[in-house]
Amino acid sequence: MGNKIFYGIIALVVVIFAGVFIFMSSGSDDPESLSESGYYPYTDKEPGELEGSTIDKLDNEDYQHNKTPEEVKETVNSGEGEFVYLWSPTCVHCEAATPFLMDAFNSEDQEITQLNVLEYQQAWQDYQIEATPTLIYFEDGEEVDRFTGNPGNSEDYVSFINAMNGEE
Repeated sequence: MGNKIFYGIIALVVVIFAGVFIFMSSGSDDPESLSESGYYPYTDKEPGELEGSTIDKLDNEDYQHNKTPEEVKETVNSGEGEFVYLWSPTCVHCEAATPFLMDAFNSEDQEITQLNVLEYQQAWQDYQIEATPTLIYFEDGEEVDRFTGNPGNSEDYVSFINAMNGEE
């Protein structure tokens, strides 16, 4: 009788641990569970492949325009003028510049596409960037001009946006 109770308790403990393990691991495969908002633009990557600093930015309102490299190529080749912002969540200059950039784009009611170069290292070569942050303007799939670095204000970004739109 004593052995049955002992083995019963052991079996119950094993089942409880297995249940807790399954419960804890099931949510980590759901991309939307990584952020409170459910925002997950990295559709070509599994959640476990993302860097921690990228995950930390998922709920930041300044980083809600990210696309995959394939989506960026489609956007750039759409035939319209497109602004692409290349950034890294580990870049202190990006951290400082992005709020200015987003203020400029919001005030000018412009669309922007963001590409995280920490997650997509090939972008450094594809877009020949030497530093982040880099904002590139494309027309008909071709680069027209770029703005690199942190200007420390929104006005310089507004001037760049207007110049690219022919509104100097």
